[in-house]
Amino acid sequence: MTAFHNAAIIGPPSRHWSLTRSMSEKAACVDLESKLHHLRRPPQQWARRSEAPRSLSLFLVSIFVLTFDGHVHAQQANPAIITGTGSAGVGYVTVSSGANGIDAQVGAWGTPYPYGPNGPPLPGVEPSGASIFYVNINVNDGGLLTFSYRLSTYDAGIYDWMDIYVLTPTGTVAIVSQLGKPGPDWGTFFETPTVAFSQSLDEWKNQQVQVVFSVQQDGWGDQTMGEVIGLAIRGCAIPPLTPLTDPLSLSFEAGNTIDIGDLTQPMQVALACFQGACVMAGGTFTLTSAYRPSPYQSHLREVWDRWLAPGNLQSNTDPACQELKAQVQNEFTRHGLGASTIRPASGNGSHTRGLAIDVVTSGVAVDSIAATCQLYRPFRATDPVHFEHR
Repeated sequence: MTAFHNAAIIGPPSRHWSLTRSMSEKAACVDLESKLHHLRRPPQQWARRSEAPRSLSLFLVSIFVLTFDGHVHAQQANPAIITGTGSAGVGYVTVSSGANGIDAQVGAWGTPYPYGPNGPPLPGVEPSGASIFYVNINVNDGGLLTFSYRLSTYDAGIYDWMDIYVLTPTGTVAIVSQLGKPGPDWGTFFETPTVAFSQSLDEWKNQQVQVVFSVQQDGWGDQTMGEVIGLAIRGCAIPPLTPLTDPLSLSFEAGNTIDIGDLTQPMQVALACFQGACVMAGGTFTLTSAYRPSPYQSHLREVWDRWLAPGNLQSNTDPACQELKAQVQNEFTRHGLGASTIRPASGNGSHTRGLAIDVVTSGVAVDSIAATCQLYRPFRATDPVHFEHR
């Protein structure tokens, strides 16, 4: 039996430690940006990496995700248990636990980067190195490890990123490698979707494993934080919904969902124009949604994902998942998500930026009237109530 106890880990696979770059390299890129309006990162700045950059499409991420496949995971007489958690590296790890499991924030966070795209350093707010959170598990007779994760960042994924992996007696199992913001540009906010993950531990029965969450940071001042949500050993392979915690999102969840004041000024003018024109034409006008806080928007997408693909609770028959299935079905119905055939936008969507409204009308030529108010429907067939500003 391999024992990890509560000792700090030695570190992730060695290649991850070689993928940093110095402040001077980024400064060189700032200078290049001002001269060339940003073409591409100079090839020599990849010299400290163990390999040339891969395609920078969607998140710079190589994901190995096991989702529930429909079979029932047998209840274990002596199930896997979490024996301890800890942190390593440069610190900046915050951990809490509750009914839904263990939550963690990994990486320095709380200071927005103020200088915009490809700006200068902001000293003192971001460490240089990896913030590491780890969870030790005694597998015993086996079980299912489940959690969700997401990344928030102001940096490019070639500089700051998140790795998730499992250290086992038989080797390292990569879950996520180099999760980060696509492209070479830093300075603007980016957040990944919340991704649900499950992993059977049965392969390592009567042994111990360690789950590691590592967020690499470069010290430039454009912070990056990885979040671990609801980590636990469960019978159901699908993690629970992420709890809402901020007051505004909780107010929305309680039914106070119409927020006009946080729309942009042009959008407020367009809304007033649209409503007045519909009424003047003899039609009806019902505003059902305007501004939405980002966590609430992410919640809508998470409910959709849990009920439909990839969570697919809608057709899940595992007895261990039925309580969660009922909860998610209630949320799916209560939020009216079945009225749309398009997946809700991410936490960076147009509603969260004050640039969209949802409106139900009748008795008018809605697109013609909307156009006179600088509004249009980008998803007319799949989300007909959604209007955005031109």
